[in-house]
Amino acid sequence: MAYSGKCACSNITFTFEHDPMMHFMCHCTDCQVMFNGSFEGYAISKEELTVQGDLSTFSYSGGSGMSLHVNFCVKCSTKIYTQPDILQGMIYVPAGLLRDQIEFKPKVEIWAGSRPSWTSRPESLVESYAENGTIERISSLLENLDQRG
Repeated sequence: MAYSGKCACSNITFTFEHDPMMHFMCHCTDCQVMFNGSFEGYAISKEELTVQGDLSTFSYSGGSGMSLHVNFCVKCSTKIYTQPDILQGMIYVPAGLLRDQIEFKPKVEIWAGSRPSWTSRPESLVESYAENGTIERISSLLENLDQRG
């Protein structure tokens, strides 16, 4: 099954073929500012995403000390995906962009120590890290690798 999405003004469209490798939440203070609350999204391979339209990128140093690149529509500012340097080749697509195609069931949450008091712990969680989960622990939870050749 292929998944597709678009920004608010339809300037950006995107597609990817496989199920996300992970459903996750990030409660870091950067995401709370950038996304007006915790980030809820899907981890997929950058190679799997096809984007059409004009994106702009804002980069900053995240909680890991490495850069995070936020890619967004130049017209309406909808965030299409973020790309962390800490996990080369992976990107994070906001769950809301695919709300009618995938039921969001996060299995991992990072920076749980900063989870806003109004955000409850989802029943679907398998792993919760008070700070940034290490690459090894997050990588071991990646789902749907069997779809990728």
